[in-house]
Formats: sequence, C-alpha cells, structure tokens
Amino acid sequence: MKIISFFNKILTVLLLAGATLMLLFIVFSGSVDNFPFNKFFWVEADVSSLSVPGGDYARWTFWGICYPDELDSASTSNCPNLGPDVPISPYDNFGNSANLPQDFVDNSSTYYYLSRFSFPFLLIALIFSGVSLISSIMAPCWLAMQKVIVFFVGLGCLFCTTGACLITSVAVLTRNHFRGADMASKIGATSLGLVWASTACLMIVFLTSCCSATRKVYNKEQQQFQHNVSTQAPVQYPPTGLPQNDELNQFPQQESSGIRFFKIRRNQEKADGDSVV
Repeated sequence: MKIISFFNKILTVLLLAGATLMLLFIVFSGSVDNFPFNKFFWVEADVSSLSVPGGDYARWTFWGICYPDELDSASTSNCPNLGPDVPISPYDNFGNSANLPQDFVDNSSTYYYLSRFSFPFLLIALIFSGVSLISSIMAPCWLAMQKVIVFFVGLGCLFCTTGACLITSVAVLTRNHFRGADMASKIGATSLGLVWASTACLMIVFLTSCCSATRKVYNKEQQQFQHNVSTQAPVQYPPTGLPQNDELNQFPQQESSGIRFFKIRRNQEKADGDSVV
C-alpha cells in the first residue's frame, strides 16, 4: 500500500508539472519568436483579399495577431499591437470588407466573447496549476497542503476545461468560415493539443486526488470503529443451556428443608399446648 501511495504522489507531481509547462508554452505563444513558441497559434488564414495593412497572412496567438510571410511559417516577428485578450474576430480586427465572410459580421459578438473569455480562463488555470504543483511538492513536509491540493486542482481543471472549450470553438468556427469563402485557413493543432493535454492531466490528478482522499477518510473511519470496539467493556449475558446436575439437586434439598422447618414448628406448638394443660 505504501508503494502505491508513493507512485501516486510521483504521478501527481509529474502530471501537474506537465500541465503547468504546457500552459506556459501557450501563454508564451506570440510573445517569443523562438522555437518552439513560434509554432504555437490558435488559427491562421490568408487575408490577402481583405487588404489588411499588416500583411497577406494573419495568425492569431495568445497575445494578439501576427503576420507571417506565409502559412505555416516559423517566423512570428511581425506582431504589432500585441496585448492581453485580443479577440479572434476578423470583423473587430480588420473592420468590414466586401470579401469578409458574412458570418464574421452577423455573429461578431460570438467570436468576440468566445475568444476574450478564453484568455482569462487559461491564465487562471495556469495559476491554479502552478499552485497545485507547489502544494504537491510541499505536501510531504507540510501536511496541511494535502487537504488543499484537491481544491486547487479542481479549480484549475474547471478553468482549463472551460478555456479549452471556448478557444477550440472559436478557432474551428473561424477556420471553417474562412474556408467557406475560399480563403486558405488552418487551426493551430499544436496549441489546441497542448491545451487539451493540460486539461487531461488536471482531470487525471483531480480524480486520483479525490479517490486518494476518499480512501484515507474510509481507512480513518475504519480504524476509529475498530478502536471503539476494542475499548468497549464486554457485555455480561446470562448463562444459557440446560441446568447442571448440581443445580437440579439443589432444588429438592431446599424444598425438603422447608417442609422440615414447618414440621418442626408445628410439633413445637403442639408441645407447648400440652405443657399448658
């Protein structure tokens, strides 16, 4: 049992470290023009028909829009106006145009809010994942940390799952409508794979932590119950079964002694009466 508990702790630390590292890669995408961060983006498209000032190709990253020389380009140096929470909404990014797919205009709020809400959710997931990692490392030295790991991991899993769903939805919608207008587009499989892999890691840690906490509570209750049973005074029960020979012989003696007593008493009263006469 101790070996299983040891491997469970090691697995928890490794999964939390992996989830935190993958979320860090996502957060650094767009802000660092070095490998492997230049490979991470949500969606890219050919926007040459939209007369975008930045370039003919647009790539949406975690921190804004970059303009590579071509699709699948490894260079992301041309990234003007980077900032937090830049939406993946071509209508809000480039303005209206005759060649812009109509769905980007009619449902611009959908793209706007889906992408903007994903930004804080993924950042919060990174924070809780990092706190959970630190807590799991300190747990052997600080027993109080064991009780809060499940809470932090649960929140991190919730925010990461929500952020992954939001960003995946808006990236797929953007790619599909660009392709529907005969404009080349591609989603960033690497970034989406990382965000869903980190979600899976947090889910596994959350489930294993819940099972471990439940098992500890159950074992504690069992030990407490066994302790109460062992310290309780034994209950005295009346003897069961047929009476023994000594008990059977005792009743006639008691009965005969009683009869003898009454006989003696009666004879004594008769003798007293004769003496008075």
